[in-house]
Amino acid sequence: MFWTAILQVAVVALAAPTQHEKADCSPLEVVIARGTTEPQGYGTVGGGTKFVNAVQKAIPDATAYDVKYPAAPGAESQAAGVQDTLKYFETKPKACPKQLYVLSGFSQGGLVMHRAADKLDKTLLKTRVVAAVTFGDHGQQATKEKPIYNSPFGPVPLWPAEIDGRIKFNCAVGDPACSPGGTNFSQHLVYGAGDFVEQSTKFVQEQYEKLKTSG
Repeated sequence: MFWTAILQVAVVALAAPTQHEKADCSPLEVVIARGTTEPQGYGTVGGGTKFVNAVQKAIPDATAYDVKYPAAPGAESQAAGVQDTLKYFETKPKACPKQLYVLSGFSQGGLVMHRAADKLDKTLLKTRVVAAVTFGDHGQQATKEKPIYNSPFGPVPLWPAEIDGRIKFNCAVGDPACSPGGTNFSQHLVYGAGDFVEQSTKFVQEQYEKLKTSG
């Protein structure tokens, strides 16, 4: 499969730095799912590690959780990612009642986040999810007129209404994962470059201040 091959090449080319997760509560935690074939962690091909590092620099004491799932081709991997995300949200918000969250993912990871968010508690989404930030996300093609996009990798639901206004899609021109009619597969690998991470971090910072103040 072309998608798998091209991501494998990119993963080999980009070595992920060592990552650390704090066990204690923080003001903000980025819950992030990497893309297909990326090794466990925040991800490098889709700019995940750069994004986490940038958020941590912008918001003191922010932390991150990398969704534990295979990130392999196929529906079983996607389901495992959704399950781990839901399991995380069953316990972490109770353990850290003041913690706010960012949902993030690249490629398959974005699909995982869409499906998980669709099942999350509505009050949690409204009051504690600062933003949803995705890169090369198939779900960008879901709309209010057509709330479920039938992607080549299965249905992707629209983000829940509770987080309207807090959504940041990153889609490179021609990326077939998120651009209707896109055919340039190399564009699916550019999210760690350009200003994607910078603009996404700025968006998170703005939304964090809004929700923190309103809370």
